[in-house]
Amino acid sequence: MDGSTRRTRFEARVSLERDFLSTVNAAFGLSVPLAGMTRDAIESWATRAASKFADPNIRDIAQILIEASARAELLADNSKDVFEIDRTPKPDSLDELRELLATALKGRISLRND
Repeated sequence: MDGSTRRTRFEARVSLERDFLSTVNAAFGLSVPLAGMTRDAIESWATRAASKFADPNIRDIAQILIEASARAELLADNSKDVFEIDRTPKPDSLDELRELLATALKGRISLRND
């Protein structure tokens, strides 16, 4: 595998992560922005969002984001070509996660009054 393939995979991962970040930040960004797609960043965001919004879908959104992050990592991981070829996520699995995220974000957000 040459350097351009690695770079392309990395760029695809960054693009994918930005796509999910942008979607969440379009809904929550003014009040509780999601800063990154690591598990720690997502869990921190979920805690802050749950304290500010009465939204039962926040934990579901966080789980979708964690799964998207894991799949993006697998797509960009070059070692999987040698060791875990059968674990490569299918490209349409990311579309499924995008749809789940869109559904979880629909009709949401009411501010807590405490």
